[in-house]
Formats: sequence, structure tokens, C-alpha cells
Amino acid sequence: MAIPETPQEKIQHLSKKLQQSIQSRKQLEDHYLRDSQRYSEFMNELCLALSGVDTELDRSLHKLRGHLQQNASTAVLEPIMQRLSDTISQHTIRLQTQLKRTNESIRQALVSIKPQHNDSKNKLEQIANEFEQPAMTVSHYLPLVNQLLALSYQQPAVQTETDVNQYQAQLLDLLSEVEFSGSAADILQQVKMALQKPQTSDTLLAIILKVMRLVFSNINDERRSAQTFLQQLNASLESVHHALGRTINHSADFADQRFNLNQQLKNDVSEINVCVTEACELHDIKESVGLQLQKLNETLNQHLKLHEQERENFNSNIQAMEQKLQETEAQVTHYRQELAKQKFRSLQDSLTKLPNRSAFEERLNLEFQRWTENETELTIAIIDVDHFKNINDSFGHIAGDKTLQVISGTLSKTLKDPAFVCRYGGEEFAIIFCSDEQTAYQHIDNTRDKVASIPFKFKNEDIRITVSAGIAEFKYNEDTTFAVFERADEALYEAKNSGRNRVITAK
Repeated sequence: MAIPETPQEKIQHLSKKLQQSIQSRKQLEDHYLRDSQRYSEFMNELCLALSGVDTELDRSLHKLRGHLQQNASTAVLEPIMQRLSDTISQHTIRLQTQLKRTNESIRQALVSIKPQHNDSKNKLEQIANEFEQPAMTVSHYLPLVNQLLALSYQQPAVQTETDVNQYQAQLLDLLSEVEFSGSAADILQQVKMALQKPQTSDTLLAIILKVMRLVFSNINDERRSAQTFLQQLNASLESVHHALGRTINHSADFADQRFNLNQQLKNDVSEINVCVTEACELHDIKESVGLQLQKLNETLNQHLKLHEQERENFNSNIQAMEQKLQETEAQVTHYRQELAKQKFRSLQDSLTKLPNRSAFEERLNLEFQRWTENETELTIAIIDVDHFKNINDSFGHIAGDKTLQVISGTLSKTLKDPAFVCRYGGEEFAIIFCSDEQTAYQHIDNTRDKVASIPFKFKNEDIRITVSAGIAEFKYNEDTTFAVFERADEALYEAKNSGRNRVITAK
């Protein structure tokens, strides 16, 4: 029969179990902290390894790292990790798509590159053998691409007429976003006129060099203008500084003179007091006090004269400083106006006078920020002129420019109130709606109908010009400006492939 434990033994037994429990809990906490630190370090290393791979992925990983460093709770981390998982899934899809395209590009390169030397042929065969290995990873393709690029540099450069025409069209399109003033504007107009005529590779290269000289010359003019402004501003501020220094120095001199005059006044008063005290007869008092009062009056007159000089000097210095400050303010205002004009020109398409691509991207980023914060509605539309190349080929680039100006005017009048309209590039226009997809569709379809009814006439020939459009709305949490623009662009291609002169919303 077991001897029952005494109360003291029970307390000791329970105390021992409690100590064991505390020790076990501490071990668990130590293991948890060690594992948590290990996972946090692993996450930091993972973020660094994936840095630069994908912008959205970078943002999500950075946000997760911040919460991990703050020891956030699971309730906070779970939705972030879910969004990160979605971002990784999307990135994986995009990466696989890009790898497939890279695969196809390498296949085409292997066929198109024709090495003239045996060493190059052997290298090309090695690349082809490596390419046949069953691997679909970036680390597999990058060395192959680098080796193919090295081989392509050894290929003789042959520019066809089609290549020259494409470069010429691209240069003309880029110059449509550039605007200069003065003589530079005349030269730029001459360049544009030259690019509207057929050019050889040599003459196109000469035109490109001319454009580069024009751009660099304009940059140098802007730099010299900025330097002149800063020099003028520095001189004005230096002048104000000197005037202020003179005012301070004169104030100090006047303060010393005032102090001396005050001392003289005190002495004069003291002497009058002594005369009154020591005089024995009224006649003596009258004579001595009269002389002292005369001295006191002279001292007071000097004091008043000094005060008047100080006031005049102060007013003169203040007027000089005010004049310099007004001149400086006028210079700053003028330069600010010039910068505002330059900013406006940089965001305006010179041909259509609509906002350009830079203005579109700036505005879209702003509206996207509002959409993410306030969950407001946001939709993008892309409009493309149908068969625009035929207009340029048949009637010339001047007719093409006139067509774009007429269409841009119609877009501006029809869509100015409900949307932000810009010329995205070439014959493409991009529109931002702060509304849903259905509302945007109604506006765009109405605009499409109006463009189709515009009477165009070139070389006494009546031409009917139409446009096609693609629309996409920001709907999902993972939506980015790039992703939605891509959906709108895909819808535009569907409209083109479906017969043109129609509006398609993204699926």
C-alpha cells in the first residue's frame, strides 16, 4: 500500500512540474524565435535574389519584408502573402510566355544567321545543340542569347529599303513629339519635310546626325540660359547682401554716435545741476545756466540731425534693396514662365496639339493612384486609324498629318469633357475615362461613328476614314497600368482583325 504524499511533498512535486513546464515553454519560445529569425533572413535573401525580376513582385516582397521586420501578426501577413502568391502566379505566366517567345526568337536566329567562318559555324552548332536540351529557364536561355548576339555582330550589316523606310517612319514619329522655337523650329520643320520623301540609308544617317546636333544645340542653349539666370540671380542676391551689410554697419555707426550724444546730454544736465547748486547769487545762476542751456540745445540739435541722417540712410538702403528684390523677382518669374512653357511643350504633341505619350503616362499614374486608394472607376481606351499607312503611301505624309489633325480635333471635341485624350504615337490615340467600361464604350462608339462621317478629300478623291478601338477597365486588385493597357491593346487588335471600324471591350 502506497504511502500518501504529505502536503509539503505535493507542493514540491507540483513546483517541480511547474519548473519543467516553464523550461519547456522557454525552449519552445527559443525555437520559435530562432525559426522566425531564420525565416526572416531567408525572406530577405529571397527578396534580394528576386530584386529587379518584376516590379509588382518587388513591391509585394518589399511590403512583406517590412511587416516581417515589425513582427506583424498572422492576420496582417496572410492577405499580403495571398496577394504575393497571386503576383507570383501572374509573373510565372508572363515568364512562361516570354520564354516561349524567346524560344521562337532563338529558332529564327539559328536559321537567319549564316556564319562565313568555320569557327562561327562550329559555335552556331554548339548553340543549336544546347538549345535542343529540354530546359525552359532564364538561366538556360540567357547564355544562348548572348552567344547569338556575339555571332550576329560578325554578320555583314545589310539594310534593305524596308528597313530604311521603317527607321524613317519611326524617326518622323519621334520628331512629332519634339518642338523647338526660333531658328531651331525652322530647321526641325525642314527635317520633317525631308523625312516625308524617300531616303537612302546614307541620307537618313545624315538627317539623324542633323537632328542630334539640333537637340544637343538646344540642350546647350537651355543650359547657358539656366547658367545666365543663376548668375543674374546670384549677382542680385549679392547686391542685396551688400546693401543689407551697409545698413547694418551704418546702424552700428549711428548707434555709437547716439550713445555719445546721450552721454553729452547727461553731462550737460549734470553741469546745469552743479551750476545751480554751487551758485550763490541769482545773477550767477542765470549766466551759468544760460551757457549750459545753449550747449544742451546744440547737443539736442546734433541728436535730431543724427536721427534725420539715420532715417534718410535707412530709407535709401531699403529702397535699393527693394529695387534689387523686385528685379530678382521679375527674373525668377520670367524663368519660371519659360520653364512652364518648356514643360507644356514637353507634354504636348506638336502636330495635333493634344497631350503626348508622356502626359498620358503621367496622368494615368495619377488616376491609377486614385483608383487604388479610393476604388474609383477607371477605364483605358486605345484608338487606331484604320489603313493609315495606305493614306501616307497614296497621298503623302502631308495628307496623313492633316488626317491626324482632323481626327484629333474630333476626339478632342467629342471626348474632352468625359475623358483625357492624347496622341499616344503614330496613328494611335489613348483615352483615360474615370468611369466604367460601359460608359466609356458609349462615348468611344459615338466618336467612332462621327469620325466615319467626316468628309475627307485628297487629290479630288473622296476618302472614308474609320477608326478601331479597344477598351479595358481596371477591375482586379492585381491590375497594373501595364496589364490593363495590354488588355486594351489586345482588344484593339481584335477589333482590327474583326473587320475594323468597330469598338471591342477586353474580355
